[in-house]
Amino acid sequence: MIQLRIHKESDLYNPLDPSQTRINEKVYHYLKSFCIETEYKKHFHDTLQIITDSPVNDDRLKAAIQNAVKKDRDEFDNQLAVNNRRAIWAYIVGIILSVAGVAFSLIKDQVLLAIISFFGTMILSDGVAIHTKINPDIKRLKRRLDPLCDFNLEVVERDTSSPDLPMG
Repeated sequence: MIQLRIHKESDLYNPLDPSQTRINEKVYHYLKSFCIETEYKKHFHDTLQIITDSPVNDDRLKAAIQNAVKKDRDEFDNQLAVNNRRAIWAYIVGIILSVAGVAFSLIKDQVLLAIISFFGTMILSDGVAIHTKINPDIKRLKRRLDPLCDFNLEVVERDTSSPDLPMG
């Protein structure tokens, strides 16, 4: 369970957003900090409990969180698409340079062959790095947001009319 203590509902939303539909960045960052732990403990934090002094529109809050997650996931998807295009171009240019290097080796000297082969190998290496290192890291970051896509929301209103009495 993730617990979040607020005084009023407006604390949950971006103070510049008059419609109160965009989650406050500090709140969102706090919630995402729990997602790192869930990578190792499947849905350990499946309930978000809001402890507040005033009423909270739980449907609006849940929608705001899910919209923020969707925005982050869309950004990850866009970055993956850009990376895939870069990798494909790296493969194409790398193969062309490698083939050109072999062709020039039959016609020209070995220095030109070495330069072209070097550039072809570097570009192919970039494409492989994108597919084997960069994209898997982005996919892992995207998966970390899964708990914020499907969670239970519980609002606990504290009674502010009576003072807190010491226990004992």
